[in-house]
Amino acid sequence: MFYKIKFCRKLTLLISVVSLLYCGLSSLFAQDKPNVLFICTDEQHPAISGFRGNPVIKTPNLDALAAKGAHFTRTYVASPVCAPSRAAYMFGKYVNQIESWYNAKAWPTDEVTWATKLTESGYHTAHYGKMDSPGLYDKLGFTEEWHSAKRPERKTIGPDARFLPDRPRLAKGHLRVNTFDIKDYKADPYTRGSHKFGQYAVDRPTINHALRFLENRENDKKPWMLHVGLLMPHWPMTLPQKYYDMYADVEIPMPHDAKFPNKDIHPALQHFQKWDGLDVPPDEEKFKNALRAYYGMITCLDDMVGELIAKLKKDGTYDNTFIIFTSDHGDNLGEHGLMGDKHTPMEGSVAVPLIITGPGVQPGLKVDAPVTLVDMYPTIMDMVGISHNDSQLSGVSLLPVLEGKEAAPDRDIFSEWHGVGFPGAWYMLANKKYKYIYYERNRPSLFDMEEDPKELNDLALNPSYAEKLKEFKAKLHTMIDPIKVAQLARKDQGLITEDGKELIFGEAEVPDTKE
Repeated sequence: MFYKIKFCRKLTLLISVVSLLYCGLSSLFAQDKPNVLFICTDEQHPAISGFRGNPVIKTPNLDALAAKGAHFTRTYVASPVCAPSRAAYMFGKYVNQIESWYNAKAWPTDEVTWATKLTESGYHTAHYGKMDSPGLYDKLGFTEEWHSAKRPERKTIGPDARFLPDRPRLAKGHLRVNTFDIKDYKADPYTRGSHKFGQYAVDRPTINHALRFLENRENDKKPWMLHVGLLMPHWPMTLPQKYYDMYADVEIPMPHDAKFPNKDIHPALQHFQKWDGLDVPPDEEKFKNALRAYYGMITCLDDMVGELIAKLKKDGTYDNTFIIFTSDHGDNLGEHGLMGDKHTPMEGSVAVPLIITGPGVQPGLKVDAPVTLVDMYPTIMDMVGISHNDSQLSGVSLLPVLEGKEAAPDRDIFSEWHGVGFPGAWYMLANKKYKYIYYERNRPSLFDMEEDPKELNDLALNPSYAEKLKEFKAKLHTMIDPIKVAQLARKDQGLITEDGKELIFGEAEVPDTKE
């Protein structure tokens, strides 16, 4: 009996030791896997930051992040508007593949996000803030989700009135600036505040949720992935007074080619300018004031990013965390006489900032070759070591570039538009040398991005580039049928009659809508 008791005690001790070793090794393995922090702002111009050479803007946290890791000077979105752009980078596919044409279109339920992949592989995943995913709120594949706003899915029968030609946007309202004393903001830390505080009332609780998530990870040995969706610097231009005051007496760099109206831009862009109400000059002082407010909002969000970075450093997880910072689209800030709305294929709108840092990323790396946010899906998969063999993914992993193992490939980056403001769709192909834009029912544009990064000289008007235009058009047609894709989008939006007449082109009378 004595020997049996002694044996049982030894066995119990052995099991305890093995169990502790297993837990320790599992914990060590989990901690060895990198974390991922993905920060996406809203409507942030690609070049208004210190690390991109802007002499006025104050972005110390983003500048430090870019110095520690890599930044990309030509990053394009799949479509320059909120929901389609975010859907494209979450699913790793172009807009026409997932039929996410415009805001309020339900996201597909038969596609898999990278969040689902990470959750299934053992990561603790979370999203806080803006995502703009109608039909998939709380179903994106994250372990936790908190949405600062939920745009409803459009279910109206009949034509979507937003796209009709007699529905101008009139962006001059975007020039209004409102400020408030940050001490007056007293909302619940984790609940969206009053509209009078603008996007700050959305982003402040988003950051608080993110900080609490990171705090809770201290006792959770699982690797984590956190997606943070901020709304700044998206209009309305409402911001804390202290951030506006940073630029109140500063001479803001004025945008190039800021002519109202601008008869030198492409006819489709002239149409857009008129649709936006900018075919007559805006008040110059209001224009400059709006730019000051925009700069202030960027500095405000930079401080919020700094809070997250400080938390990672305090917890000792900073060096083992990949950080991706970007935006869902840019913003026209007066260049070419376009202001207050994105939607265009010009650089200020279709391009965004992109910084990536983390384990193995080459410090101070600057990548000038074009990339796309659709690349984020395979890049994240490689960051965390998850195999992916979906042949339908449209992007490529940037990890070899980030690690200095490969040069960024010179390829044709694709973007498309099926939304408001234009008389038809547009499509873009951009490589290191050229940027080609196909406008439906209109002539194309072509820019030499190495010699003319401000897009002032449209080479499509030069007969000597006729062959280059044919080459790009052929490339586009190998990817998609631009007319069929555009018509598919308009059918989905109720803009084509049962007998095939196009409402936006005036081929049939617009029926009464039930908006």
